[in-house]
Amino acid sequence: MVFWHFLGIPNYLYYNFIKKNIIEASILAVLMSRSDVLLDSPQKKVILMGNEAIARGFLEGGLNVGASYPGTPSSEIMATLIMISSQHDIYVEWSVNEKVASEIAIAASLAGLRSMVSMKGVGVNVASEPFQAFTYMGAKGGIVLVSADDVGCHSSHTEQDNRFFAREAYIPVFEPFDPREAKDMAKSVLTLSEEWGQPVMLRITTRIAHTSADITLGELPKEKRKGKFEKMPNRWVNLPKNARKLRLELIKRLKRIQKAVNSLNFNRIEGEDSAKYGIITSGIAYGYVKEALNVLGISDNVKLLKIGTSYPIPNELVENVLSSSEKVLVVEELEPFVETEVRAQANKMGISIPIFGKELIPLAGELSVFKVVEAVSKFTETQLPIDITKILDVQEKAGQLAPPRPPVLCPGCGHRAVFYALRIVERKFKKGEEKSEGFVKPTDIGCYTLGFQSPLSAVDVNFCMGASIGISSGFSKVIDDPVVCTIGDSTFFHAGIPPLLNSVFNKADITVLILDNRTTAMTGFQPHPGVGVNACGEECSAISIEEVAKACGVKFVKTVDTYNIKELVDAIKDGIAHKGPAVIISQGLCKMLDVKAKRGTSEIPCVKIDYELCKDCRICIDRFGCPAMYIRDDQVDIDTTLCNGCGVCLQKEVCAKGAIGFEGE
Repeated sequence: MVFWHFLGIPNYLYYNFIKKNIIEASILAVLMSRSDVLLDSPQKKVILMGNEAIARGFLEGGLNVGASYPGTPSSEIMATLIMISSQHDIYVEWSVNEKVASEIAIAASLAGLRSMVSMKGVGVNVASEPFQAFTYMGAKGGIVLVSADDVGCHSSHTEQDNRFFAREAYIPVFEPFDPREAKDMAKSVLTLSEEWGQPVMLRITTRIAHTSADITLGELPKEKRKGKFEKMPNRWVNLPKNARKLRLELIKRLKRIQKAVNSLNFNRIEGEDSAKYGIITSGIAYGYVKEALNVLGISDNVKLLKIGTSYPIPNELVENVLSSSEKVLVVEELEPFVETEVRAQANKMGISIPIFGKELIPLAGELSVFKVVEAVSKFTETQLPIDITKILDVQEKAGQLAPPRPPVLCPGCGHRAVFYALRIVERKFKKGEEKSEGFVKPTDIGCYTLGFQSPLSAVDVNFCMGASIGISSGFSKVIDDPVVCTIGDSTFFHAGIPPLLNSVFNKADITVLILDNRTTAMTGFQPHPGVGVNACGEECSAISIEEVAKACGVKFVKTVDTYNIKELVDAIKDGIAHKGPAVIISQGLCKMLDVKAKRGTSEIPCVKIDYELCKDCRICIDRFGCPAMYIRDDQVDIDTTLCNGCGVCLQKEVCAKGAIGFEGE
């Protein structure tokens, strides 16, 4: 099944409605089992996931407006805010992309309201432009950019460290070390942003976002603000003559913030001045360091600086540690961000003590207690109480014994039928064109990225949201082979329209397959502009992808059934034959939503194999590759607990002998 990263995620509330005889289903990511987030019971302890705790913190901080584009590991923040929005009179929305979500939050700040915008780490790339301009202007109402960085690449294609963007944009960065502090920070940063007149970043990681903890609730505010925009053209209009003046004000603000962070309780020194060693750590690494010191039994010999604001760092506290230690170790995940700041501070002070960082701490992947214990033991020249190398070696060997479980498309996924049809057309093309390597097949970000996996092997290139169409347009100008790209419905609305316009404008000869499964599936089934319902379950206009493509000037636009292989094959052939950009929309409700809606009924038929007709050609398993199919006693069988009854394998393109059929028929 699809590799979900929703650790401990509760049930969703489904919103289904009928329109033009097509079931359009959208999961409103409303966490029904998390009603504790709503409690107005100060000092009460409840169990919340990190993202839910952050949402609660924002609520306690007087949040008025929230916007987001769904992306693991950030999605549950907005999902939780959606649940509580009506009870607490806050405006929330799933926006079409991170840039637009940022602009919604920025507008609220300009009107004096408190707002937040959340996204996964790579989404900050999309949000960066409005924030680069806004930091010059400064915040009026408190505003927080939540960057959920994916250390370890659990669900992202890079380990992007957005502290660097924040520093370049003069945005203060707060890093919690656990869900409890994440809640407290979310509450505080709204107030601090407003006091400082500057947007701030709350940087979390997957481990913080999806870890649960007992959270002490705070008081919920009673005051309800009303937005009012004060016209100040010299501040709000982004002209060069204004920007030159505003940059000077920005520099002054950051100097004030630099001084203020030294007294925040999120930054603190633990240990005695007489301690021989200094350790400086930020974010979740603080927890690992604390455990490492306990394991090694050297807490009394280490002065520990916990940094909650990695930009700007609390320079006075850093100076304290540097001036009283024989040597210093900086422990942080990913890039040597804090380490660089510490080294700069030491150089500025003229201190020449040894400073260690990435010599001992891994540059890639998540940290762990084992990794940090090993680093701290080397740094302090303390003997390990256990042989960590041996433990890690056993772990590695055990991992090699475990059968590989790569992420694959769900049983019954309509995307599989599309990729299967695409490969049918490609194989026929290669037979007719001996010199051809086949099609070039770029794809985008979403469930369909898993078309890369064997046996489908239908993905050649993948970059970022919307890039499949732009990359395809570029290929069409420099190679002779046909270019057929795939992109999802939510991703098309997010970033696919501009490159489609470009392909028309510049006469790119490409075929674009838009895989419309009526939801944003990979990140938790959030709605998008094409499904006719918004974040709060309100019915709205459903934007037709077909009409959008036509409005972009595409002459060849065809909508087909995503579960009908013959329709798909014929449409792909016609699209490739068409000169210029062609758009094929494969439309079919995500099978997971369909199954959820039908659960408990007899409407989900399972398939079976007639072994008298089966010739054991194994095309069904070697090329189609549905996870419900497996080999048992040297023949193909079907796991009825996994089969979702999509019926695609019954079609002759998968089983030419007709050996697969529905049970009871």
